[in-house]
Amino acid sequence: MSEELAPAIEIGDDTVPLVRLEFDVDDGLSHGSPPTRDEITAHLPRATSLTIALNTWLYMATPMSMPATVKDAGARYAAVFFTYSAVSTYWTGRVIGDAYAVDPASSTYARMASRATARALNKQGYSDSTCEKWRRKVELITLIVQFSTYYLDACVQIVYVTQYLGQMFPNVKLCAWTWALMVGFLVFPVVQMPTLHDSGGVVGLPVTCACAALVVLFVEIAMTRPWAECLPGPTYGKVITASTRFSSLGNFAYAFGGHGLFPEELREMKDPSEWPKVMNWVYFTMVPLYVVVMYWGYRAYGDFAKGNINLNFRRNFGNVFSMLMQSVQSYYGVFFTNIALMMHVETSLGVDPTTSWGIKTRFGVPPAIFRLIFRTSFLATQVILAALFLAASGDVIINLQGLAGAVGMTAMTFFMPSLIHYAFNMHENSTRLEYAWVFCNFFVGVLFMISGLYGTVSDILADQIVKQCPATYVYSPYDPRDPCYVSLHRNSTNS
Repeated sequence: MSEELAPAIEIGDDTVPLVRLEFDVDDGLSHGSPPTRDEITAHLPRATSLTIALNTWLYMATPMSMPATVKDAGARYAAVFFTYSAVSTYWTGRVIGDAYAVDPASSTYARMASRATARALNKQGYSDSTCEKWRRKVELITLIVQFSTYYLDACVQIVYVTQYLGQMFPNVKLCAWTWALMVGFLVFPVVQMPTLHDSGGVVGLPVTCACAALVVLFVEIAMTRPWAECLPGPTYGKVITASTRFSSLGNFAYAFGGHGLFPEELREMKDPSEWPKVMNWVYFTMVPLYVVVMYWGYRAYGDFAKGNINLNFRRNFGNVFSMLMQSVQSYYGVFFTNIALMMHVETSLGVDPTTSWGIKTRFGVPPAIFRLIFRTSFLATQVILAALFLAASGDVIINLQGLAGAVGMTAMTFFMPSLIHYAFNMHENSTRLEYAWVFCNFFVGVLFMISGLYGTVSDILADQIVKQCPATYVYSPYDPRDPCYVSLHRNSTNS
């Protein structure tokens, strides 16, 4: 016989143990309730700062779609939106780390936001019962927003890999939904990794692949130089509408949208005090990279820039190599995006992600079997949704990224951290300038969310359902809208 963790009930923010239970390892039968989320969380393995930094950098690394985002916004508006987003989200990332230092029990985004709400109301003199009522409401709402956002983002990663596979193997005539199903089978093993800590040994590979794909991007642009060597050449600003400009806000939020997982990352860090180093390393490398890719990508392709920028390249070895590298990055991205969601559900149900065999869950199966069934089913629903989006006629990647960004990344990255800062870090000695910044950041974030949702949903509704059997892809410069289309046909005629 061995002791099992005591079951508990939650009263407000406190977890109260009820009784110690005996557990028989041999027969795996528990004589009471499973452990609580807090008890499971207390003994999760911790990740190094390097592992956390690499995962955060990799999640933020979406530069390849940025030229298409600039196309939707227009160069001047894109410069304003991007600059504000970079400054604001660096600050909000630091805010989340500071709040966690004040209250380490805020170990999920939903809990941090709800506790911030209660503290803010308490500052305004509201009763404890009112604060508690709103704390519970905000925790539920934030949890729904977080799940919706990162659920959609996992679909984005699946769409990326699906398109890349179809492009890398053009002679394999499969429907788009069939490719999506194959991606589901390929991703299946990686989503079974129990915790973020377990990613430490593999995260270096997708980071390396992301860097290799960026090298190919710059080489392709340097070799082609569409603005100088191609006819008719790129155009700029001719496809912008109010809808595309609004939808670009969702994509800028997506580019900086990892904040909804920051409290969960802090929870799994060996030393959360090193969080500022993580933020500095990520932002001081990624922001300049974004700027360079946006400038050269938009200059090269202008109004023809695509969310899947590999369709702007010639179909050659470098392009195929780039798609292979990005497939690895997105393949891993499905795991990183899903891990916090899956662990939240599992720990809520008393399933410890660090155990596999020797015990049984309340569902009568070992944790490893529960994870296998639950995570496979969870992934299957995302594959189905990704397949549905792949049938749309528009730029699927830009639209789906914009939707994920507008649904929740605007909230968790922009305006909710302003509330968190007000509740946890501001006091009577805070300056008027600090108050002005906090309130400005809050309301601008709300504006980003509303505008981004309007623009993205408008674009999605304007799309048509098209037959994707088999899935087909048109590379540069074979589309008449391509900057090099005339050059290609003139050269073909001369030869």
